[in-house]
Amino acid sequence: MSTLDAEPLFYCGDDVHHAKMLKIQRALRGRGLDGLLLLKHDAVRYVTEFYAKGYRPFLDVEYAAVVPVGRDPVLGFTVAGEERRVAIRSRVTDARRLPRLADWPLALAAILQDYGLAGGRIGFDLMPHFIYDGLRKALPRLDLVDAGDVWVDLAAIKHPLEVALIEHALAIAQEGTAAAIRAVAPGRTEIEVSAEGEYRMRVLGSEMNPFIPVVASGPNAAIWERVATTRRIGAGEMVILDFGCVHRGYTGDFARTMIVGDPTPRQRALYRAAHEGLRRAIDAAKPGVPCSEIDRVVRRVAEDAGLARYGQGWATGHQLGFGLHGEPLLGPGVDVPLQPGMVINIEPSLYTFDDPSVGGVELEDTVVITDAGCRRLTDFPYDEKLLS
Repeated sequence: MSTLDAEPLFYCGDDVHHAKMLKIQRALRGRGLDGLLLLKHDAVRYVTEFYAKGYRPFLDVEYAAVVPVGRDPVLGFTVAGEERRVAIRSRVTDARRLPRLADWPLALAAILQDYGLAGGRIGFDLMPHFIYDGLRKALPRLDLVDAGDVWVDLAAIKHPLEVALIEHALAIAQEGTAAAIRAVAPGRTEIEVSAEGEYRMRVLGSEMNPFIPVVASGPNAAIWERVATTRRIGAGEMVILDFGCVHRGYTGDFARTMIVGDPTPRQRALYRAAHEGLRRAIDAAKPGVPCSEIDRVVRRVAEDAGLARYGQGWATGHQLGFGLHGEPLLGPGVDVPLQPGMVINIEPSLYTFDDPSVGGVELEDTVVITDAGCRRLTDFPYDEKLLS
């Protein structure tokens, strides 16, 4: 059976695959690289379309992809029995069984030699030191360089067909959020609510959860607990719902916050500040604006409301696409300008860590940067009781 007799699992489609290959080859030539050596599972899938065992949730080094300039990718795998899946579930014509991890340097060196890259300039995404050291010893003329900047360019600027896949993923995530909201009630556990949202996303075709869904209520919302727990939701509590899904390799990441019952004035103030920061950030998102400026817009609203100490210290947004928290982030000191084709999540977050009776709020919407400004890819209501 040839490699093209069956479609790869959760395949993005030939048109998207072709667009990605063109982007990769342009990036290689633009950076003066002779090839890429990729070890991250999502990166391997991006170039080969092969759905790796343990894809995304684990960081085991079990797969590799070599992308020579001007040539199709080569897939390497270690798991016994993968030959059958590779033959019908990838878009490569050269796939090789790799030996035990300790012997990878020689096996990878052989692939590079076969493609005339023994003395080439090869970019890599993530590489254990023993592989780096072994490759240098096996191929003394090899020039290994950090390809982080190449990968950022590949992942940050989306082809319109990729944007459409992300928009579909976001629609699934929003449906999951809606199901979770319907499930929220006093006495129900966070895990029960999470299960309703997860089930809905899976029914709609989500491959997996790119992160453990967040259902954080009351004091858990005040510290933004990272996972749904067995805690029972109470009346008068704010509930943060942050759900993610994966559609044909592309991620949907979406969040809303709701109130169970009637909010207090402090809960309203917290929610309104996050909502206003989100609104202004979307208005400011356009080509040429530094990522750090979007972050400043959000933080300025919280500061004016006297709530700056409750803001998210890490960032107020991130790129979204084949991975989850892609770069460049929307954070302090990230002065990379926004460009058409970037898909960014903007997520103002405020948590009253010093007063669990208030809780926390996270609102997340996604836009794609256009030539003139931006276009929203999410369309979901906010909690009117918290805005009134």
